[in-house]
Amino acid sequence: MVSADIYLDGVRLENAVTFIHVKGYGRARVTHVDIEDKKFNKILPPRHSDYPEVVWNSDTVKIPVKGHELVIISKTLGGIINLDGKLYVRGKGKGIFFGFHKEQIQKIEEYATDLGIPPKKHKKI
Repeated sequence: MVSADIYLDGVRLENAVTFIHVKGYGRARVTHVDIEDKKFNKILPPRHSDYPEVVWNSDTVKIPVKGHELVIISKTLGGIINLDGKLYVRGKGKGIFFGFHKEQIQKIEEYATDLGIPPKKHKKI
């Protein structure tokens, strides 16, 4: 779990939980960031996605999603992610997840490795 304050259209989501899912753990096929809160299902239902332009280079990022504004305030994520471009945002059962470009994935995986959670390689069948 990552410490983060999450706002949707200016309203703080008190029950929102933010996770870094590292490749190979908890069925994660690729390293990504999840935010779980049922309020996201009305904006981005499961299996629907958006690809907004984002500048994420500080503790605070504003992400436009389907006509709504998602704001994330997190020193942890702000210290890891440096993105000026498209961000993949997809709805899932309990909220949303962010898919990143290779450079950001490497930084997130370096952070996780420092915490003792290195990415696992998938076995070929």
